[in-house]
Amino acid sequence: MSNHKIIYVLIGIISISIFSNYLLYQKTQLLEHTVDYYKNQNNENLEKLSKITLTPKQTSIAPLLNNQTITQTASHVSNYTSSESIEAVAVRPVLESNGVFETTTYQGTVMKITVDIRDGSGLVLVNTAIPTGVDFQTSAKTSVMVAQKITNVDLSKKDVIFSISSENNQELQAVDGGSAGGAMTVLLSSEILGKALNDKVLMTGTIQDDGTIGEIGGVTEKADAAGKYGAKIFLVPQGQATVEIQSCDEKTEGIFTYRSCTAQEKPLSPITEKQYGMKVIEVNNIEQALSYFNSIT
Repeated sequence: MSNHKIIYVLIGIISISIFSNYLLYQKTQLLEHTVDYYKNQNNENLEKLSKITLTPKQTSIAPLLNNQTITQTASHVSNYTSSESIEAVAVRPVLESNGVFETTTYQGTVMKITVDIRDGSGLVLVNTAIPTGVDFQTSAKTSVMVAQKITNVDLSKKDVIFSISSENNQELQAVDGGSAGGAMTVLLSSEILGKALNDKVLMTGTIQDDGTIGEIGGVTEKADAAGKYGAKIFLVPQGQATVEIQSCDEKTEGIFTYRSCTAQEKPLSPITEKQYGMKVIEVNNIEQALSYFNSIT
């Protein structure tokens, strides 16, 4: 390659690097503005939270449950509660740089979610150590709506507060909260009905208005995080208990080496069972998820 060509290639690389860093700067600025917005929103929510009365009142229960269940559930929900928690698995982006180019990889992370049910006016709040994005807020509201449907309990005179934390709270700022929706619904439903949760079960998946578990990304990274955490069952959305295995062949001709790769989907569970003793199971809706979480073995 001539010197001129080498110079052109170097100029091209430098130009791409400058453009990439510019895009990263723009994204960083947007993220800072977003964080400021949700920080203010979170402060407003905390101010509302401080005004919530803790005086126990009887909750309104839909008449679809039998009398015995109504009495037990009303007694449980009428009091301030914060006894249960659940771990949800999400992914966060990790930015890596080699000095010229920057690449983004993804890493699984485990979050702890607790729920409080208090007398109030139907507020749904998300309490975190640092500001979080709109996905957490949306998931929380959908979780409350679905939990009311499947438990037949009216929470219109209650405030529901989800508190979310992780071993490193700074990680939460980069986490997409949508995939915690299923776990939040399981937690709230179990808390309303007074059912204990199996701490050896973890899950990932969004929650839809009809109670189905929606698709997510980063299943492999999340399964790895769940296995390292010590889970024995990891629940994922229907059709996502697979991993893409890539196999490559190389052929050398002269000074050139040609590489061809093919990808094939394989079941994820045999891999995690061998590595962590953890089964990966698909669930279609929140009722199926509850059957695993409420089964203590």
